[in-house]
Amino acid sequence: MDPNYFLKDRTRFIRFYYEAGTAGFADVKRRIEFKLSPYDNPPYSEDSEPPYLVEWIDAEAAMDVLGLSCVSLLSDSLKLYFNTLRDRVLRFSFDKSEDAILKRNGFPAAYRAALGPILDTDWSDCPADFDVIEQVVLARNKGQHGEDITSFRSTFDRKMLARHPLPIFANSEELSLLTAEDGSLESLLMPSIKVSREALFGALEEVDILVDWIEGRREQAEEWVRKQRSSR
Repeated sequence: MDPNYFLKDRTRFIRFYYEAGTAGFADVKRRIEFKLSPYDNPPYSEDSEPPYLVEWIDAEAAMDVLGLSCVSLLSDSLKLYFNTLRDRVLRFSFDKSEDAILKRNGFPAAYRAALGPILDTDWSDCPADFDVIEQVVLARNKGQHGEDITSFRSTFDRKMLARHPLPIFANSEELSLLTAEDGSLESLLMPSIKVSREALFGALEEVDILVDWIEGRREQAEEWVRKQRSSR
């Protein structure tokens, strides 16, 4: 069983899924903006709104929803990768302290604590950005739950922004408005969770870097497994 291979196959698919999925919605926006077919002959209306505004908003919302679905796929893929290491490859379990970390800080932190002794590392030489990886999980958890029947919009909460004041998955304009007044988090309008291509692909790269680094410590992991077997 090679969890590294299957994780990489998933990140490859997520890139493909995002590019292929957003292309159609981006094309709808472009055709509306440049008055191209089939948006070149709007029906008569005395409304002051631009023609095809609803269609443009739907295409923009669809790109946001697709971006969040990609973040969810990435978070779930990483969790499946770690679970496979635990249950099928290295065969370890969380102790009480790691269970507490899991409940308090989420699964990336718990697996980091559990894998440290197994991989013989304090993680200081790991090139992956765990701050980005944690944000993937937080954005996934928040984005899975609708907030208002009137919108597909998902927003940050104060706890998330306290942990990550400059989140990668954020509407930059809304975040600028929020922090304009001495960085206050008292605004009633929290910034939207918005997954740009740059942020998503950056997060995918960090996950790939992490699993490659873990794979590079296979000898340490195998040595740990041998010790565990000999001690039984």
